[in-house]
Amino acid sequence: MHTKAKLAIIALLLTSTAANAQAASTQPPAKGSTYRDTAHITEIRILTQRVNQPQQICNQVPGAPAQAKAQPKHPYGRAVIGSVAGGLIGHTAGEGSGKDVATASGAVIGAMVGEHMQKQAAAAQAQAQAPTMVTQCYYVDSWVERQSGAIVTYTWHGRTMSETLPYVPTFHAGDDVQLSVTTALGGHA
Repeated sequence: MHTKAKLAIIALLLTSTAANAQAASTQPPAKGSTYRDTAHITEIRILTQRVNQPQQICNQVPGAPAQAKAQPKHPYGRAVIGSVAGGLIGHTAGEGSGKDVATASGAVIGAMVGEHMQKQAAAAQAQAQAPTMVTQCYYVDSWVERQSGAIVTYTWHGRTMSETLPYVPTFHAGDDVQLSVTTALGGHA
């Protein structure tokens, strides 16, 4: 084939391909199909909601005193019991006229031991009745604002539309974004 004939066939094929491409772009998409298009974002309004996040606060406060054992009604009971016990021990330890001295000495020493034990018991009771520190906690309301989505307004083929998104988008007003458009058969006009 001649070079001129080859060039004519190539030009014819290019013209045919360009015409088919132009015809495809001007034809509406088939019903039920999905295609991509571009929209211009005109406004984004961020949606917020108030959420309560209670905060726990704890403090050390005096608590109820510990229960103490009941003490005898007579404050000198242990001294009297100690005196009697000491006197009996002294009486068995002594001989002759020393028995009286041993009995008296035992009674005095027993009374002193009993009184000392009574004072220790009273001190333990006083310490047990002292208030103990306890941890007391409570909650206070703490309200915060959280972003919960956005209302996006955009123009597409001369029409203004809005859509509510359940998230905050990464694009901004003034951006052009891709739309996914699905065609469907509508009702009677």
